[in-house]
Amino acid sequence: MKFKGNLLLMFTVFFAAAFFYSEVFSQAYPGYTLYTASSTRTNLIDLNNSVVKYWTHTRSGGYSVYLLPNGDLMRPALSTGSTINGGGASGIVQKYSWSGSLLWEYTHSSSTYRTHHDICPMPNGNVLLIAWEAKTAAQAVAAGLNHSAVIWPDKIIEVQPSGTTGGTIVWEWHFWDHLIQDYDPTKANYGVVADHPELLDINVGSAGSGDWMHCNGISYNEELDQIVISSHELDEIYVIDHSTTTAEAAGHTGGIYGKGGDFLYRWGRPSNYRAAGSQIFNVVHCSIWIPDTLPGGGHIMAFNNREGTSSSMVVEIIPPTDSAGFYSHTPGTAFGPADPVWSYSATGFYSNHLGGNQRLPNGNTIISESTSGNLFEVTSSGNIVWNYSPGGEIVRVLRYGFDYPGLVGISNSVSSIPGDYELSQNFPNPFNPVTTIYYSLPKSARVTMKVYDILGNEVRTLLNDEQTSSGRNNVVWDSKNNSGMTVASGVYFYKIVTDEFSKTMKMILAK
Repeated sequence: MKFKGNLLLMFTVFFAAAFFYSEVFSQAYPGYTLYTASSTRTNLIDLNNSVVKYWTHTRSGGYSVYLLPNGDLMRPALSTGSTINGGGASGIVQKYSWSGSLLWEYTHSSSTYRTHHDICPMPNGNVLLIAWEAKTAAQAVAAGLNHSAVIWPDKIIEVQPSGTTGGTIVWEWHFWDHLIQDYDPTKANYGVVADHPELLDINVGSAGSGDWMHCNGISYNEELDQIVISSHELDEIYVIDHSTTTAEAAGHTGGIYGKGGDFLYRWGRPSNYRAAGSQIFNVVHCSIWIPDTLPGGGHIMAFNNREGTSSSMVVEIIPPTDSAGFYSHTPGTAFGPADPVWSYSATGFYSNHLGGNQRLPNGNTIISESTSGNLFEVTSSGNIVWNYSPGGEIVRVLRYGFDYPGLVGISNSVSSIPGDYELSQNFPNPFNPVTTIYYSLPKSARVTMKVYDILGNEVRTLLNDEQTSSGRNNVVWDSKNNSGMTVASGVYFYKIVTDEFSKTMKMILAK
């Protein structure tokens, strides 16, 4: 009977733990969510979908918006007077302080070039911009275009900010320098398209005129020193080498990877380089590198609109590499992989254009179903654990954890004090051996926080004092009990109590 009783208890604990594991992994990643609320307003909201901070802007724009590690905000904005105009046009990039002051405004717009769509703030303080550069019909025909038309191939520039309006272009790369065509042997760039997947066929896509490529997403991988770009019209993503000089970027040799500015990797539509294989993308947005520190680190994620199907999909791919870390590809075949390593789709999930995605530290993915203005977070199994639908058209969405440097040290400013008490999920979770518990106070309060085991026994008192700092706070648990002994693996509860508030959450210590 004693054995049966112990066995029953063991099974009870096991199934409870399994249930709690499932529940914990199904929770939203704790932090603040950033998105463009209107053409002149950016919102930062909490997990209750309450606005805790917002910025108003001097110009329309905001296709994408980023919170920098120092608390500044960076966004593209709309210039005036340029004859180059299309979807996602900007021409200006702005930087605002946390308090809302305009710190920097750089213009890259004229009758022959204009920035558009996404931007990418870099770790060195510079910013990558996508820009159209106009080519005359005569230039296009001379380059091998099979009809006479003005076209706007894209370029990438890296700008080093200076002063309040200044900026130096310290690096640049142009699609125009990496073309091939098999239409006219008397024109430039003539060759066998299938033999040169590192180059772009000038006659692919809908190159009738104007915005031929419509690149819309740009992301930088610092460890690899590579850039990934997504193209709406060409249904592909491209990876290029940033380690080159500008001169090397215009050619076919040089840089860490030895290919100059030629494509290191491409994926999504093999027919663009005459290879057999299925077309994956039918309109693609928001190509991003997943940071190495996160689940799926080093992979590439993108929003596959699948235009005309009423069913969009977010895909995550692992570009194949050889033992030296170079992209592996067999000549004459499609670039791998054949299929994504992870994807998300669901009945009713559809944005025929636009779209955003971000991998979160807990393995979840936050998504912007842009045309419906629906923002949501899904687990790796596709369960929605957070959603917010402010409506309108919301191009991108980003979640910043409570430990993000751009929030640390400013969370107690008046503009960011939560309007209520809150106890958030600890992070990381599961953990070993240390985890951080986040909580919010709207005012000074006597706070007690204790940890309990699955049977309700008190394990550790983490807080028991008067707290005068309102706003976001945190406390760390090091897996030790009140006697200083390390506790066993298992499910634990943490509970916060004030005169006006009480809440309990679950966490898992997994050794």
